[in-house]
Amino acid sequence: MSSFNFWSYYLRCGMHEPDQILLDLQERECPSFDNFVIAGNTEAVQVLLEVSQGRGPKFVYLYGCKGAGLTHLLKALTPEQTLRVPIFDALTSIYTVDDVDELDLGYTMQLLTLQNAVRNAPNAHLVCAGRVPAHQLNLKDDVKSRLCWGLSYSIKPLDEKERLAELSRVALGRGFVLTPDILQWMALYLPRDMRTLMAVLEEVDHLALLKKRKVTLPLVREAVQILQNKQKKL
Repeated sequence: MSSFNFWSYYLRCGMHEPDQILLDLQERECPSFDNFVIAGNTEAVQVLLEVSQGRGPKFVYLYGCKGAGLTHLLKALTPEQTLRVPIFDALTSIYTVDDVDELDLGYTMQLLTLQNAVRNAPNAHLVCAGRVPAHQLNLKDDVKSRLCWGLSYSIKPLDEKERLAELSRVALGRGFVLTPDILQWMALYLPRDMRTLMAVLEEVDHLALLKKRKVTLPLVREAVQILQNKQKKL
């Protein structure tokens, strides 16, 4: 089976509108430092915890592949932030900007303004994330240089054992078990990034609730097929 971008589908289409009430009944974990699997990222997470407490470096840049947990970490820091690139406010001390490698010129200039404002504010902190090291970004030189002002960390994705363990933990939290045959199939046939795997888990959970069925390998395959079919229609 070829891989496909489930996460892109979810970002573009959102939740299942006709069944929204079913989804609202299910408890969801919000990104936090408590439910982030640290694995090989101990130092980076420790620094971000310091930032969350108003200490640590003024600037931090994180980079890594999609699904490594960059967005999770940024949302753990600024759960209420909604703007793509936030506007500086003297009453706000922590700012985050995700996917800086995808910023257009307008947002890039907003980031530059934010960087300068944070530099001049004694208690402000800015954490940015992208897919590549700062010096490799296709951004204005002054923006790239400012991304290098503080500490920089490569966020390492989970290995297979860690991925499956985290999926099992999340599934248990939602009230069902991923049996060994399900985990083996997911490891063999699905992309390895956690964004994709969590999107599949979301669809499985939704389908099980909608159809009042136990989570089995056939149900997981059905959920994957549903996502594939919907993506083909986009």
